[in-house]
Amino acid sequence: MRETPECVELFGRLLTREIPYDEAEARTAMIAAARETRWRRNQPCDAVVARSSVACVVAGAVRKFALRPSGRRQIVDLIVPGDFLGFGRPDPAFLLEAVSNDTRVACFTRDRIERLTARFPPVSTLMQSCAADAIRRLEHHLLVQSRITAREKVRAYLAEMTRRMKPGRAETVTLPITRYDIADHLGIAVETVSRAMTVLRRRGSIALRTPRDIEIRDPSMLAEGR
Repeated sequence: MRETPECVELFGRLLTREIPYDEAEARTAMIAAARETRWRRNQPCDAVVARSSVACVVAGAVRKFALRPSGRRQIVDLIVPGDFLGFGRPDPAFLLEAVSNDTRVACFTRDRIERLTARFPPVSTLMQSCAADAIRRLEHHLLVQSRITAREKVRAYLAEMTRRMKPGRAETVTLPITRYDIADHLGIAVETVSRAMTVLRRRGSIALRTPRDIEIRDPSMLAEGR
């Protein structure tokens, strides 16, 4: 994988977020061990973990979903830059698909990851942290889905995505997904999502600069679910 400023910043941030460490050598080794793949919008990308690989989204986003017997798509996870996938065995019940054009994913074979974790303690810490993050993501999504009304679900979902995309920073976020994806992630109709966002906007809880550019104006939204 080529050492670009973007991947240097990403892996450097990931390696130092748990413990202070001069991550330069570990970061360089991770980048050198990775194979970069690029994907177009809505392109199936199951191949990133089909060969027992561990993968990290570098740019764009990947949706993990299942198809219901009715043909309806149910998104179970959204993997954004800095998130890893492929810790378990590939499950044919779930599919992976790039959300946007120029989605970039760094893939590591199991043996390369094992060598990196043995050589660099921060890589070992990172793998454990990212596996825990994947579980935490699903737990928080269960809390979002357990809300009673559609407006409460959408409100909690937008807050959670803001925390994930910009942890500890501004209250504005550019969502990597459409309202159709939000609907399929929450298990509700896209029209319901649109109505809920309109209500939230009219009440002053959020501002919509564009359909995907969201500003959280109600501080209590970000305080909930922490």
